[in-house]
Amino acid sequence: MRSFTVTMNPSRNVTLEAVCFDLPSPDEQPTPLEHPRPAIVICPGGSYQFLSQREADPVAAAYLAHGFNAFILRYSIREHALGLAPAIDAARAVRWVRAHAEELGVDPQRVAILGFSAGGHVAAQLATHWQDDELVAAERSEYAALRFLGVAANERLLDYPSRPDALVASYAVLGTGWATDQEPALTYLDLYDAVSPHCPPSFVWTTAEDAVVPPSQSARFATALEAQGVEVEYHLYDRGEHGLSTATQVANADRAELPEGPGSWLPRSAAWLRETWGR
Repeated sequence: MRSFTVTMNPSRNVTLEAVCFDLPSPDEQPTPLEHPRPAIVICPGGSYQFLSQREADPVAAAYLAHGFNAFILRYSIREHALGLAPAIDAARAVRWVRAHAEELGVDPQRVAILGFSAGGHVAAQLATHWQDDELVAAERSEYAALRFLGVAANERLLDYPSRPDALVASYAVLGTGWATDQEPALTYLDLYDAVSPHCPPSFVWTTAEDAVVPPSQSARFATALEAQGVEVEYHLYDRGEHGLSTATQVANADRAELPEGPGSWLPRSAAWLRETWGR
């Protein structure tokens, strides 16, 4: 197994942490393991103020157990979460995984993006706006500036597509009206009207007891996707507070009890991704 971190934008503390299976041995033919593997880019939540530990490492480990190579995106937060910055971070992460697919053992046509809460907003920004000229132009400008500073991770990334092959939105922020003192000054804030037939297939889930991000946001987003002819699987679980992550004790050691229902979302999403991609 390989684990390493790539510095994507040091001025905003943006990194991409890879947790990948080793490449198959060239002496063992055929390989007994799946190769290349699907990949998932994980965006933890944290209200754009921090990055939740419970929605990072435990999630990567869980998807690894389902045969995915995992990548944790530590995107722009706090004073850096302005304008297009988080969307650029998400686009860059997907491009980077595809640019390095061969050396990572990743199938470049099976790259999903997953986000929790505010991280779900980051992921959904990319899923809805990946082809916007404004976003691509901002990416290009930022890469040029970083090249001047000697950051090599962004070289030739624009040669690779940023559209994720699927979206997994976990109790995601998808519009205004969520429980925070101040919503970030982002270019793409309300995402419902941005849904189009070009959005990737999406797996959307939340809980009826979420008191931080209204469950209606997930329902409205899923409905908008369906109306545009985008394949979507939507789950509303009766019980469970905000921030359940994998809904297992590994990610919730601070919670004495966990509801049973939401615990099925991650294995179901992994199976759904494979079903959607047909392999």
